[in-house]
Amino acid sequence: MIPRLIEDLVFSSLTSFQKIILVLGARQVGKTTLVCDIGKKLEGENKKVLYLNCDLSEDIAAINTTSKAVLERLLVLSNIDVLLIDEAQRIDNPGLTLKIIHDNFPQIRVLATGSSSFDLKNKLSDPLTGRYIDFTLYPLSFTEVLRANDPSPNEILLKNQADELLPQIMLYGLYPEVYLESDPGQKQILLDKILESYLYKDILTFQRVKNSQAIKNLSKALAYQIGSEVNENELSNRLKIDRKTVVNYLDVLEKAYVIMSLHPYSKNPRREIGGHYKIYFVDLGIRNALIGDFNPLDIRTDAGSLWENFLFIERMKLFANSGKSVTSNFWRNYGGAEVDYLEKATNQGLKAFEFKYGAGILSRGAGSFTRDYGAEVKLISQDNYLNFITN
Repeated sequence: MIPRLIEDLVFSSLTSFQKIILVLGARQVGKTTLVCDIGKKLEGENKKVLYLNCDLSEDIAAINTTSKAVLERLLVLSNIDVLLIDEAQRIDNPGLTLKIIHDNFPQIRVLATGSSSFDLKNKLSDPLTGRYIDFTLYPLSFTEVLRANDPSPNEILLKNQADELLPQIMLYGLYPEVYLESDPGQKQILLDKILESYLYKDILTFQRVKNSQAIKNLSKALAYQIGSEVNENELSNRLKIDRKTVVNYLDVLEKAYVIMSLHPYSKNPRREIGGHYKIYFVDLGIRNALIGDFNPLDIRTDAGSLWENFLFIERMKLFANSGKSVTSNFWRNYGGAEVDYLEKATNQGLKAFEFKYGAGILSRGAGSFTRDYGAEVKLISQDNYLNFITN
């Protein structure tokens, strides 16, 4: 098992706060492994733990109730200290069930996972208002796999280790099972399985998806334009579906942890774009599987786009794994000047970054941004990326 950086944060929240702890994320990213590992730690502290996997009919039957008396027999009479519920979205009314447990049995700590944020959050938001803390578990982060590879304390050697990992990660992504598989052909088979058997399966069971082929075509269209601004009307015309459906399906893909959007930063609407946004893929292996391209980076025309996606999503994992809240944007004005990535944390100044896969210098757009906002733009390339995605 590759240790997950978010585990200590989830564990401390579960044991410190009288709140329900939710861990959300796509299937196959390691939620079950995380929960079971936390359960073992708690048992090591002499806590009585009940683990229920709601993919199993007998487990869901035990918890799928809003009866206080039934829940009391399950939890209190058995002297349960901690309740772990995997795939909680399969409960008929998870929000109400968890609310009853929280309000009536406050001595019991609860950790629940869910694979579909559109399912689980919709069912939880009203009943559990103010009663939960949620975390997102992404596929493995670059930091996690680097730490698992016996990293050198020497900066130069550490950079060499990172550079050796980088090409395969940019091609095949960081789903745990895919990363741990050494054979490239098997990696591709596993990615196709994750895409069809898990991601699309969850998406297509969601009531807002009426046309399975349309959302697959949309996913592929987005895969060809990572890092570019999304034109909803253009996608509508290309895919022969109305714009409202495009917007709806983009929302579903984001809530299913397939894509992530990045919105523009603007304080001067007359000079800067404000409506369009960029799309990145949560996992580059899934992105490359969608277009069927696993060719080496040195012969690809999209290496720069892959690089931008890689840096953005690793930065998002870094913040998620540390519990840090950051507002992220990009910037572009109508004259074409652009900065790839901006971020602002609470009580901190605006930071700006430009991403380049090969060697290069800052663009003229970086200078324009600095003049307008007084924030220096930092170039992130293959020479200095490691600090950006690990610290």
